[in-house]
Amino acid sequence: MSHSIDYRAAALNFCRNESQFHLGVIPTEQSNPLTRGLSQTIQRDTAEGVKTLLKADCLISGVASGCFKSDAFKNMVGDIRRAMEEGRRILISSVGASGRLALQLDSTWRRFWTEQISKLPLRAAEFIKLRELSDSLMTGGDRSVVRSVENFEDYMTFGARQVRDAGVKAGDVALILSECGLSASVNGSAIEADNLGLSTYYLYCNPKEILCEHLERCRKVFERERIVKLPLYVGNMAVAGSTRMQVTTVELLVAGAAQELAIQSWLDDHLSADERAVVGVSALEPQTYADAFTSLLDQLSSGSALEGLSKILDYESDTYSSNGLITYLAHDYLQDITTDTTERQPTFTLPPFRKSNDTESPVSWAYAKDPTVPSSVAWQHILHRPVKGLDWTREDYIAMGAARSIVDNPPSVGSGELDYYRVGWERDDSRVSRHPSRLVWVDINSSATMPSPNAPIDLTDGFDDQIRLRLGTLSSSEDCNKCIDIPVSLPRTLLDLPTHLMVKMVFNTMSTGAMAKIGRVWSNWMIQVLPTNKKLIDRSTRVIAELADIPYEQACEEFYKSYLGRNPGETYRESYVVETLRRLGVEY
Repeated sequence: MSHSIDYRAAALNFCRNESQFHLGVIPTEQSNPLTRGLSQTIQRDTAEGVKTLLKADCLISGVASGCFKSDAFKNMVGDIRRAMEEGRRILISSVGASGRLALQLDSTWRRFWTEQISKLPLRAAEFIKLRELSDSLMTGGDRSVVRSVENFEDYMTFGARQVRDAGVKAGDVALILSECGLSASVNGSAIEADNLGLSTYYLYCNPKEILCEHLERCRKVFERERIVKLPLYVGNMAVAGSTRMQVTTVELLVAGAAQELAIQSWLDDHLSADERAVVGVSALEPQTYADAFTSLLDQLSSGSALEGLSKILDYESDTYSSNGLITYLAHDYLQDITTDTTERQPTFTLPPFRKSNDTESPVSWAYAKDPTVPSSVAWQHILHRPVKGLDWTREDYIAMGAARSIVDNPPSVGSGELDYYRVGWERDDSRVSRHPSRLVWVDINSSATMPSPNAPIDLTDGFDDQIRLRLGTLSSSEDCNKCIDIPVSLPRTLLDLPTHLMVKMVFNTMSTGAMAKIGRVWSNWMIQVLPTNKKLIDRSTRVIAELADIPYEQACEEFYKSYLGRNPGETYRESYVVETLRRLGVEY
């Protein structure tokens, strides 16, 4: 009886008191007409399914092109350039998939300046100062890179506190990647940055009018005249609500282009012609970035690239259908691949990366490792800065208005948490604990990552199968029997932005398509969503209401019946949405 009262009371509370998280009116939370029937299409014909997924990217180039012409974008480039001249901080902040992107933009900036030191050694002192101007944070701290932190994005106070903890001050610059404008923590970061006197840029991916009409936390941002807003609405997501797809792609394109254009301006003003020649690459014209993205999308949607993308997707889906495991090996682009791999956990209710001292939790279906260095050094190459965790106390959480569940049981998000995730050359027997166990060497632009001769053990031993996934520019002289090739021709730039976009789109399409092919997506709905915050509780409820054809309130009650009735140890058995639909007798 008490359980019955609990789930009904919880549902009633969510329906009555959490209206700010009822997001069905938000376009990016709705089904995209271009990708309806995705799961059925890709199960019938992989290549057609890939093309269906990529259709959702069709607006990105035009939206980016319009943004590049705006005063807001030009001001953002100018403020980054000013920060470089004045020695000001450039803070990039967000949550979830966009939070991982914030860390990536920071890392690629830092890596660029580090690499220039070996090219122009007498400029080392200048380059080090420029490298250290960039900083990043994501809601929940760096541990969120590998595993979502439950409920943190629901608090504006958390985002504000992280900005204060970053030590920024008036005159610094903040790039706030707000995803769709829905996450409270990100809006809190934007407002706090403005309060502190930072030049604050707010990149958002939903229509302003809808956000302001329905969400108070968005109105509070748009009321701030000093916050510069960059609208980047590119339509609904390929899979309803999955902002790791089109939202983060357009954010990467626009924010990355701004970084490159600012860097180019500094190089032109401070380096000689000979020194610029040694740098060897340059930024593009703004419109050319949009054109490069159009070319990337066209290449992935046809010919040999489409054939290769379909093959690797089938390889992935076959592995998971057979209860197997995938491990990717890479060095230069390990962060890009780790990002996609960890984002599958909340999107499809998959086991997250497992700590090295954990032998009981389920093994993640996919993992990423660097075969050239030990894990402690691999994290240096991923972040290019020290790990930043949250060492907040119980009193801190109380002061920020956290729920009792967080106050009484604060999550482990301290600075030492990433030490437990072995992403380097150490052997991990869990990766060969199920069969088929498969190893994928990721070779990007003909720069294959080989195991280090200094490695204490062969981490590749024991796998059932190994292949090489080659992306971008391929070596014309090399014959490869166990290769899957995705040939794409793109310009090389200062931060290698087009290549990062390529890696992102290939892995997003491959992983999402594989999940759709094995039934973890229904049509283009996230039926396997893991509800780690109120936004995802609402999304789960709406999927149940849509597929079961019942009112929202009833769907919410049915969701909480599943959610509160399951042993926490069975979280990754299947999603609460699927459990609920089965209980209701819904065929999907």
